Amino acid sequence: MGKFDLIKNEILDILPRLPLSFEKIHAELVLEWVLKLKPDADEALQIAAISHDIERAITGITEKDLDDYSKINEFKKEHSIRSANIIIEILKKYNYSQDIINKVKQLVENHEFGGDQESDILKNADSLVYFSYNIPFNLKRMGKEKTKSKIQFMYNRLSDDAKNLVNQIKFSDKEIEELVKEAIT
Repeated sequence: MGKFDLIKNEILDILPRLPLSFEKIHAELVLEWVLKLKPDADEALQIAAISHDIERAITGITEKDLDDYSKINEFKKEHSIRSANIIIEILKKYNYSQDIINKVKQLVENHEFGGDQESDILKNADSLVYFSYNIPFNLKRMGKEKTKSKIQFMYNRLSDDAKNLVNQIKFSDKEIEELVKEAIT
């Protein structure tokens, strides 16, 4: 088993500790989307894909408790930095090169807002999984209004190409379909 497989397994073993039961599957699906969007994604981008939300498993901090959704950008930035700091410690344990550590750190720190081609791919993959998988969990946990705000946040950060992919998603739940339509139009 290679180093990547070992670190992937360690991350996937940590994620079930998350207060959000869906996060392990979310991470695996983000990796799948990254590979669809960039089939030649390097190891750093793949590690960033599966570890971008790892801090929630360690800290238990989620946006559910965010009273003022207008502060979502600050919350997301802090979350990204905490996740990056955790994953770099794991990478050091596996003797990854400083170049890979720096790249994973940069990608995880930027996964919420993008800013360069690979960070944008990770951000788009994360949002695409939100639309294709996470919305029902958010609706149950956070209620309709906070979920609508989250849908708007996740949609607005997408590239035009990724927005087209979201617009092709067929929701089996009519309530979710209407909520998405209301939030993004």
